[in-house]
Amino acid sequence: MDEMKAADTHYTLRQLTAKDVSIYKKMRLEALYLEPEKYSVWHAEESILPDSYWLAKISNPHAAYFGLFINEVPIGITGIIIDKNNPETALMMQSYIRAVHRGKGLSRMLYDARISWAQAHGLKRLLVGHRESNIISKAAIQHFNFKYAYSEPRAWPDGITEDILYYELLL
Repeated sequence: MDEMKAADTHYTLRQLTAKDVSIYKKMRLEALYLEPEKYSVWHAEESILPDSYWLAKISNPHAAYFGLFINEVPIGITGIIIDKNNPETALMMQSYIRAVHRGKGLSRMLYDARISWAQAHGLKRLLVGHRESNIISKAAIQHFNFKYAYSEPRAWPDGITEDILYYELLL
């Protein structure tokens, strides 16, 4: 998938490549900084990682990272990675849309891109998870027909132990 456009808007979504590494890094660090309670790593941990780390992530042939743009200005990211222990399954991750652009149905673009990528790679199952208290993420996940699969306790970077709930979609 090269590019998708939301109906009647100037939002676009495209898969990021090595030339977009600075966009990916900036958006990922922004997400971690502004909304640390939603992610399983600290901004401080990832902000000190070398550029080679970011390039390796975005260049991984078993993963895809997508950027959401308005007038070529990045406003969001998302990713998907094939499970190394189960090559028919992928984990959807790292979704972030700047707050001012939320509530416009843009998450559909993020979900559609990852689902299309998974189908193109012959995957049979998608997993996505959220912190138990993140009810907005839960609503989005269920809206896209993912079904609850299981939960695991997780010690979050903010020191709170709270389950991560996983949902699956069979393709």
